[in-house]
Amino acid sequence: MDDLLPTEHVDDEYEWSAIIANKFVKELPQFGEVVSWQNELQIPGKKYGLKYDVIAKTDFEFKDVIVDTKATAYIRRLKSGNVDAKWYPKEADVRQQCLYRDMFGKETMLLYCSPKDQYCVDMVGRDNLTEIIHAMKHIEHIINIAKTKEDIVRMFPLTLDNFRWKGSEGSVDFAKKLWTECLQ
Repeated sequence: MDDLLPTEHVDDEYEWSAIIANKFVKELPQFGEVVSWQNELQIPGKKYGLKYDVIAKTDFEFKDVIVDTKATAYIRRLKSGNVDAKWYPKEADVRQQCLYRDMFGKETMLLYCSPKDQYCVDMVGRDNLTEIIHAMKHIEHIINIAKTKEDIVRMFPLTLDNFRWKGSEGSVDFAKKLWTECLQ
């Protein structure tokens, strides 16, 4: 495995990435022969009552199913060995797959892989399409009201107390500067 890793600045994330990539390679053949990958579809938003087109890009398409791969640091399991349903599948992932199923007209699945585990879940019986369409309508409304990035900044408070700000060097300072300048 060492020959897959960069020679300088090797850390856990590089190693995890290589391990997870190999897990995907090992797990994907169970779905059959790959028909396409990174397949992009753009449809008029009018289908969903939207002003702008909707674009979807799949990970891997097989004859009977589209599989979206999700890399994660770990897959939370209960003592029973079952995956913790509070963690997986993630609601945002389900919404995305419901949209893909509707757009491509094909069943979808999620394949989560961590360095030590994998978990596959289908979307049978899940219908979260309305949720993602409503989110898109909210975004379109914001775009309609806000004509500049400054308008957007004025609409939303800056909150830095979540994990999304970690690991992106300089992003916190950039955001603080932007918010400060816009709100003066």
